[in-house]
Amino acid sequence: MKRCTLCVMPETYPGITFDSEGVCSFCSKQSGKQPVPSLPKLQAKLDEIIRECKAQNRKYDALVAYSGGKDSTFLIHTLKEKYGLRMLAVTLDNGFMSEASFVNMRKVLNRLNVDHTIVRPRYDLMKQIFLQSSAPEVYPTHLTQFGSGICISCIRIVTNMCLRVAIEKGIPMVMLGNSPGQLIQSENEIIFQDNKIPYELRKHLFKPLAERVGDDVYTVLMLDKDEYRTNPFPYTINAFPIIGYQEDEIYRTIRELGWTKPEDVDPNSTNCRLNSLGIVKHKQVHRFHPYDFEMSLLVRQGIITREEALKRVEDPEEKALRLAEQVEEQLLS
Repeated sequence: MKRCTLCVMPETYPGITFDSEGVCSFCSKQSGKQPVPSLPKLQAKLDEIIRECKAQNRKYDALVAYSGGKDSTFLIHTLKEKYGLRMLAVTLDNGFMSEASFVNMRKVLNRLNVDHTIVRPRYDLMKQIFLQSSAPEVYPTHLTQFGSGICISCIRIVTNMCLRVAIEKGIPMVMLGNSPGQLIQSENEIIFQDNKIPYELRKHLFKPLAERVGDDVYTVLMLDKDEYRTNPFPYTINAFPIIGYQEDEIYRTIRELGWTKPEDVDPNSTNCRLNSLGIVKHKQVHRFHPYDFEMSLLVRQGIITREEALKRVEDPEEKALRLAEQVEEQLLS
């Protein structure tokens, strides 16, 4: 497969073109541009929100979506050490987490003295959602260009469950540990309030999935109308584009907290076995890797090397394929 000579974008990616030197149109368009043009403004807004939340003197200043992976582990550490936040870590147990990730969670949260809640939705419902999420046309192209259908559903469930807990406990902000490029395509997705999206428009997004699985999907993918009317409504914050993201620093820091990388995950995950099935199904349907865009963005930002990105998306040991077979068998059982 032909890939960009600067990043790793493939020739099969929708709308891509290459110049005479093999450089893709994404690299050409973003050459010399700042990843987040209004970064100082966003930093100031985050600082203001944190000051306001801490001034409320609640039991928790923030809820952090905690998967046990490298990114959310580093996020909790940073929010504790840099901002001094009182936090509740909330984990979605989707039924396919690496057992090593739960060991990591216990080690890290015990070191940081952070409270922890695990949410486990109905297993039968989760299995059906994940089985159907990778089907063609469940999600629109503008989303599947940046992630697998399975990951889109799972990330949405995580966000929704965290917002529900935040509303129940009166926590003013929800912090997400999405890496730059991971389903974040505009600055409006860095700091926002989720109730600003019209209810019926949101419901329409999940209608194709509901038609395959049933209306119960709305209970985990969306809040109900009364929950969306909560005032004040919690902020949702994707913090990494603001606080910075360097993989070497992340790994160095979290290892000092006792975190170790699980062995039973694919090269693009540090906590979830389900991710491998999302990769395989996405490649079958769309003919490109769901991490092609994210890995290429990290290369352009100098966060990882092109060689490292290639290893993750090409997966020469076919680890994702082997794990996907195990996960699919579990889903169908």
